[in-house]
Amino acid sequence: MRVDGVASPTPSPTPTATVISRDAPLYDTSTRASARDFEHTAMFEVLNVPLAFAFACFRPKRMSKPTTSRSPRPAHAASDRSSMSRSIVVVGGGNAAGYLVRALVSADPTLGARTLVIGAEDVAPYERPALTKGFLHKESPPRLPGFHTCVGGGGERQTPEWYEQHGVELRLNTTVTAADFKSRTVTTSAGESIGYETLVLATGCGVIRLPEAIGGTLPGVHYVRNNADGLALVEAMDKATKAVVVGGGYVGLEVAASCATRGLKPEVVMMEPHVMARLWNADIAQHYERLYETRGTTFHRSSKLKAILADADGKARGIELESGAVIDADLVVVGVGATAPVPFTGLDAPEGRVGGIKVDSRFRASGADVAPGSVYAIGDIAAFPLKLADNEIVRMEHVKHARDSATLVGNIIAGKSDDEYDYTPFFYSRVFEHPGTERAVNWVFHGLQRGEIITIGNLDPTLAAFWIDDGKCVGIMLESGAPERVAALAAAVRARKSVDVSALRACASVDDALALVL
Repeated sequence: MRVDGVASPTPSPTPTATVISRDAPLYDTSTRASARDFEHTAMFEVLNVPLAFAFACFRPKRMSKPTTSRSPRPAHAASDRSSMSRSIVVVGGGNAAGYLVRALVSADPTLGARTLVIGAEDVAPYERPALTKGFLHKESPPRLPGFHTCVGGGGERQTPEWYEQHGVELRLNTTVTAADFKSRTVTTSAGESIGYETLVLATGCGVIRLPEAIGGTLPGVHYVRNNADGLALVEAMDKATKAVVVGGGYVGLEVAASCATRGLKPEVVMMEPHVMARLWNADIAQHYERLYETRGTTFHRSSKLKAILADADGKARGIELESGAVIDADLVVVGVGATAPVPFTGLDAPEGRVGGIKVDSRFRASGADVAPGSVYAIGDIAAFPLKLADNEIVRMEHVKHARDSATLVGNIIAGKSDDEYDYTPFFYSRVFEHPGTERAVNWVFHGLQRGEIITIGNLDPTLAAFWIDDGKCVGIMLESGAPERVAALAAAVRARKSVDVSALRACASVDDALALVL
């Protein structure tokens, strides 16, 4: 199979790997396909779509004209320069790329002039999580250049001018169509052949788009993956009167919150019996569902999408469920997962259905023609050994992992360190934070999703959940926690403290439970 001119081998069927992601923090793929590769069956169950359609759903969008940022240097046409070379070539212009460059120039300022970043979008790297959070607010929404990397991680705002000042070349609106690992060259969509000493793949994931056959490409159907998608969705939300959201995971809930705030009375369709089913149990989910319902949201649980319906003008007018029910809406937002194909042939992929590029504990990729240490893969696309989970091969689709993996590799390339990656899984969400809100939602999760879940509190105003495996606390979720409590969670799950389960169940408050575990 080929995706946008890049060959992607089908993952092997060996069911041994694990995906850790925003929609699938940690689960055994021996019984359920990964939500993050081309053999994505779980999400397509909600669509009632044959698996064959899944292989056709990754369609990277062609970017629109630049609106908020510009490239500091014009792209070189193939006729101007058919061959060039850089010490460090970064393929992908997302979160991870921005943090990688920061690490490189922080460790060795001379590396800036030796680095080329090739990105498909028309803007410099930015903090992508904003697109389904404050970006969708009707009042005072953040816009670029306000959230370029690395502001989310406490660093400078890396505008195009920042890259220019540090000697880094940004090649925007450009994709890499092929890589020759033996000759150490990549070929761009402009026809250039670019040599490298070190190649860093930071391509991230692609959003799953529904098949055209069921209305997935109709005007009025929106997906959120990049800045252009976000701007198009905001424009549609400003005009809409009624919204349907397909998917009950992170993207679905975050978009639904903004729709509810705008009075669009969103109806959320999901195949699972409750929201966030890959992280939460029904006990946790019920509290959040009630909060959403009080703000005008309707949930269609254990439901499958049959088709997106079109009006006489060919625009989306609602959806039809497999049950025959029709939900009218002039805005349809789809958030049913992402894909992580291997972007180029010649790279080793992990066993099983985890997807992405197989790397070691320092994010070094491998392949028949890949010289050791010449190719790295970071962020969402990297399938790496997670020390906290006994070196199980996982992928993580989260901005913290993108930042941390990029920083580690930047320091390794610069010769600043040779550390192995030792990461604690982390996920979070923040919604209902619009001006004048009565109640914001702000939860975090650290650790592994294993064992029994014990929930304390009722979301009034806080809630905590503890994942207890073999008598030890391996995961903690905390809603609306005090900063000092939140800061202590990662250390607590890494310590794997033994817990008196009976005493934990008997705790009268979240504070009592945290005091027992932290």
